[in-house]
Formats: sequence, structure tokens, C-alpha cells
Amino acid sequence: MVDPSALIEIREVEHRLAPELVGAEVNLPAGGDRLPTYAIDLRGWAIGEGVEVSAVELVADGATLQSVPLDVERPHTAASFGVGEQIGFRALVNALALPTEFELEVVARTGADAGPTIAVVRGRRARLGGHGDAGPQPLVVTTLGRTGSMLLMRLLEAHPDLLVLRPHRYEQRVAGYWVEVLLTLTEPSSYMRQLAPAGSLDRARWWLGDEGPAPGFNPQDGLQRWLGSEAVASIATICTERIDALYAEAATVAGAQPRYFAEKHTLRSASLTTELYPRAREVFLVRDFRDMVTSILAFNRMRGVQGFGESAADTAVDYVDRLGQWAEGLLRSLARRRASAHVLRYEDLVREPQATLAGLLEYLEVDAGEAEITLMLDALRAEMPELAEHRTSSDSAASIGRWRTELDDELKQACGRSFGAALEAFGYEP
Repeated sequence: MVDPSALIEIREVEHRLAPELVGAEVNLPAGGDRLPTYAIDLRGWAIGEGVEVSAVELVADGATLQSVPLDVERPHTAASFGVGEQIGFRALVNALALPTEFELEVVARTGADAGPTIAVVRGRRARLGGHGDAGPQPLVVTTLGRTGSMLLMRLLEAHPDLLVLRPHRYEQRVAGYWVEVLLTLTEPSSYMRQLAPAGSLDRARWWLGDEGPAPGFNPQDGLQRWLGSEAVASIATICTERIDALYAEAATVAGAQPRYFAEKHTLRSASLTTELYPRAREVFLVRDFRDMVTSILAFNRMRGVQGFGESAADTAVDYVDRLGQWAEGLLRSLARRRASAHVLRYEDLVREPQATLAGLLEYLEVDAGEAEITLMLDALRAEMPELAEHRTSSDSAASIGRWRTELDDELKQACGRSFGAALEAFGYEP
């Protein structure tokens, strides 16, 4: 078991003071702190220069984890600046939502947009205990969408050592589901509701802790320390047991004895799944990001929807900017797990399927013989009529490089800004 006295180590807290701020500070935690739970109790204050700081956002790997209002009274600090007392903030951060080596940015919100960074908290957290060797292990396919993931999953399904469920277009998220359950139930504001409901129990979601004031948390209290350490590890065990049980039943129904079960994953679920299962294998499935954008926009228009996160964007250019943040996160994830991961490019799978599949199967250490690869390709051909409904181009070959003729100049420029580093990293022409 991990030493409960140091589940988190805070290496440094770097403060930054921008012109938009009269003053700001993170008072807790401090560099050198060793925390006995997976919770970070973060406290501080901020005062704007001619603008109101309405909240602070906690950002890691380009994603906002929480938005915290300035609703804590700090009378002594406020008096020294001659402002109202509610300038303080407090947040309880679930460290499982952070990488094991993390940088947590504390960003002031001034108006509609995020403002300057107040501080950066750097540290490390202990990994969750690894899962045992029994049963099939995850094959984590880390991707976004419109990257050839359905094509890949159909190929994987045909290999006897790989179990792929497809109750609905290969979109099962068994491990992804239980990872989200784990992250929800290990939120300090959730598990502390057992001791401090903090409001009306008539609210259906009171136990999640996403309504009402943040509960108090004292890691020096024996029971609260247990809730934030050993109880967290126990919830992780329960979640992996549920994943294993479902796939064990699925294997029995299929009459199979697979080595892996394959699922598509988000960056968030991939990170924690590979932590829970040290013997998992991970495939980073990528496609020229400009073609990915072209295909997403065409697919959304064809279906009359705004899927793949487009609904959160104001314009197509704004959407590309948001996808650029995802691409940066993909690069960071690959850098952390490169030694145990495999990169697969959609273009290689289309142009050189035999060689590309052979490399993938060798990485998985399963049979990569000609017979198995032929079986996989034959299975794909049999499914082509169904997969054709998912296409937005005449065929796979025509889907490569389509951005050159289908994107307008503004979107091409946006893609260049947003995906430059990712295009270079994965070997695409800039």
C-alpha cells in the first residue's frame, strides 16, 4: 500500500502577478507540503485592477477542472486594499483528475473570458494500486472521433485474442463509464457529504456534492483522512471489479478467451484506465487533424447535429481552436506514456493495411500471422455496406487530404495555428 502520509507532494507554488490584478495569492497548499489524502485543499484570494474577479478556474492539461467563486471573506487582506471582504476562494481538488506529475493552474476569471494566471501548483501524486493479471486486459484506443475508429474496431473484433462489444456502433464505454464513476465518487465534495450533507436532502443529487457550499475537510482527522486515502483506493478496486465482471460475462457469452478487451477512450478515461491496469496496452489512433476537422463538420452537417463537441463552440474557427487544445492534450498524454503505447495513423491503415496491422498485432504480442490478418480484412470487407453509412467521402482513399479542397482559407489558417505541433509530431505535412 502507498504510504498514506505522502499521497501528494507539492513541489512548488509559483505565483504570478498580472497587470489586471491588484494582488492575488494561493495560501494553501505550499511548496514542500506532503498531503495524506488524494484531496488538495486549495485556498487563496484575488483582487482585480479596475475589473472584478468573479471566480477562479483550476486548469490542468488545458482542461478546466473547476470554477470556484470568490465567496470567502478575507477581512484583513481586504481592509489593506480597501475593498469588500469577499475576495477569497476555496476548492477541494480530486487529485485523481490530475496526472501523476501535475501542474495545476489557478486562473482568474474577469468577465466572460479567463483572465491571468494567479499561480501554478506543481507536484506529484501517488499512483493507484495496479490491477492483477487475471482476466483480459484493456486495449485502450485513445482518439476523438472521425479518425477511422469504427474501421479499426471492426478489424480488432475479428481477431480471436481481442474482445470487442458492439451493441451500438462500437461505442461501448465500459471502462470509461466506471472511470467516470470513480472520479465522481472520489470527489472530496461528494464523499464528505456522508459526514456533512450541507443542505437539503430533498435535492436528488445532494450526495454528489455539486450543489451547495463546499464541505469542510480536515485531513488530520482520522476518519476524514481515511475517506480521502484508503476509501478512495477501495472505490477504485470496486470499479475495476465491475469492469472485469462485465467482460468476463461477455467472454462467456461469446465463447471466447480473449487477452484484451478493446474500447475507444477519451484522454481523461485513457489516463486513469492505464493507471488502474498496468498491463493495459494503448493505441493512439490519429488522423491528419485537418482531415479530422473536415470529416467532423461534414458528418455533423449530414446528420443535422453538432456532435464531437462542436455545440460548445461559437463558430467553426472557435471549434478548431478547441480541438487544438485537445490535440495538445493528446501530445502530452503520448509523451507520458510513449514507452508503453503504440501510434497508429489512419492513413497508414488505409494505404498499407497488412503492414500496419502486423505492427499493431506484434505490439499486442498476439498472433500476427498472415491468416489472422486476412481474417481481419475479410471481416472488414463484409461490413463495408454498414460502415458506408458512417462515411462522408466516397471511399477511404478519397478521405485522405480532403481538407485541401473542402476547407475554406479561414479554417485552413485556423488548423495551421491549432495543430502545428501535433501535425509535426505525428509526421504530417505542415
